[in-house]
Amino acid sequence: MKELLLIAGFFFLQTTGKTHACSCDYQGSFIKMTQYSSLVAVVKVTKYLTFKDIYNTKTPMSMEVEIIEVLKGKESRKTVTVWGDIGNLCRPYLSEFKERQHYMIAFNSGGFGGKHPDEKSSDYSISGCGCYWLTVDFEKSIVKGDIDSQDRIITTLSLSELKTKLAQTTF
Repeated sequence: MKELLLIAGFFFLQTTGKTHACSCDYQGSFIKMTQYSSLVAVVKVTKYLTFKDIYNTKTPMSMEVEIIEVLKGKESRKTVTVWGDIGNLCRPYLSEFKERQHYMIAFNSGGFGGKHPDEKSSDYSISGCGCYWLTVDFEKSIVKGDIDSQDRIITTLSLSELKTKLAQTTF
């Protein structure tokens, strides 16, 4: 009986660990990932909103972004809330994004694949299972990241060229 309980406990721990951990392979470049996103926009990170203390480090859990330009989808609000990872949601940690920096992001709706307790369906999240964001440099009018490679190759492209590529992509 004792052996049976030990075996059952072992299998319980194995299955519960698997259901709570993020497990995804890299799904592809930014151009490919935009096909699966409800909103693609150029944004500016205005500020972090909420934090969690992780290993004595103040880690951002949510951020406010200003919508500069919508490239796919519809969003009428000037600012939206974006939620990051808590360790098991297959999202990037928001410390990847710097305040006052610009990004082109392929968003998921809030709650996609799990959520934070305060996350709303009107909020947004970003997947970590592919290239869902690029850095934008408005001074040089370029974007940088895995734009359209097969092998996670980081490239730079003019902002206008990328907008043309996105317009030619069938959503």
